[in-house]
Amino acid sequence: MEIPSTKPFFSDESIKAISGEIEQVLKSGNLILGPYTSRFEASFKEYCGVKRAVGVSSCTAALEIVLRYFDVTDSDVVVPTNTFIATSNAVLYAGGHPVLADINPDTLCLDPKDLQQRITPQTKGVIVVHLAGLPCPDVNEIHSICRENGLFLIEDVAHAHGGTIGGRKTGSIGDAGCFSFYPTKVMTTCTGGMITTNDDKLANYAVSLRHHGVGSGLTQIVNLGNDWLMNEVDAVLGFHQLAALENNLRQRNDIASQYSTAFEDCEWASTFRVPADIRHSYYKYPVLLSPAIDRQQLNQRMKKERGIALGSVYDPPCHLQPVYQRIFGYRDGMFPVADNILKRVCCLPMYPQMTATEVKYVVDSLSTLLPACKKETAIV
Repeated sequence: MEIPSTKPFFSDESIKAISGEIEQVLKSGNLILGPYTSRFEASFKEYCGVKRAVGVSSCTAALEIVLRYFDVTDSDVVVPTNTFIATSNAVLYAGGHPVLADINPDTLCLDPKDLQQRITPQTKGVIVVHLAGLPCPDVNEIHSICRENGLFLIEDVAHAHGGTIGGRKTGSIGDAGCFSFYPTKVMTTCTGGMITTNDDKLANYAVSLRHHGVGSGLTQIVNLGNDWLMNEVDAVLGFHQLAALENNLRQRNDIASQYSTAFEDCEWASTFRVPADIRHSYYKYPVLLSPAIDRQQLNQRMKKERGIALGSVYDPPCHLQPVYQRIFGYRDGMFPVADNILKRVCCLPMYPQMTATEVKYVVDSLSTLLPACKKETAIV
């Protein structure tokens, strides 16, 4: 049995509807800034419970646009080291300085206590990442810290479409939410992104920047923008993926429940607790391995012997990426929680079309191989 770490899902019904609408897009000749983008944006803002949603070409573009709106030039923006490097790179692209921070070992998300230690007079804002689909349980505390210090708060929601905390959707808590629709995500448009906000000025700025900084049209350029448009075909995909999102999340949570039950009393791995007021999106299902387990050997044997691909979030983290070590001088040991815990995290396969048989196969395979991958028996 071959089981990937994740894969996108389109039902037969949605494929039929999508195919018909893409045909209409192609026949119309209107491939950008058309009715399908407007429809997707309208549906997405309603779903998230915000005033505005602006479709763009990627989450990275979304982050850079929002950071430019807040004018982070020569200013610091705090970012958790446990994220894909695109999050902190967006700060650089917008002219700012990313300041990495450590994580809470119970959530793998930004630690508000470490955040407070990173704030200086040069700090202008914070990016919180809802990691692996978990809406950051400390986001309200982080939001309060931002308000107290006059800082903006951006939510990186690349992993957590449809997640909720205290009944509020991700992307509606901070000053802006930045979503990814990359092929591996909870919902996909192949590639693409979305900005959500209640700030009309920010949304209007985003509409300008995504199309080269237009004013009333391409003959009037009022901002330094870029080619960051979402196209009409992507918008068709996104609308139908959004329509299927609630069912997608129910299936992901059901799979997660099966995993959680299976590993309740596991000697070699433990699961991460989800607070009662949170709905997890389960982009990934992380487990924490015992320090005795050789993760590299486990990953290799699960793939080679069982055909199962495991993942991570994120190892190495940003401060251990060669480019950041070269530019900023980061090194191992500077973020002790991330350095200790991320090398012990692996993520189990997660996608909505997984069957109970496949979930059981993953559980049984892991239960068999975990005790066989203790460090003292590691293959050299």
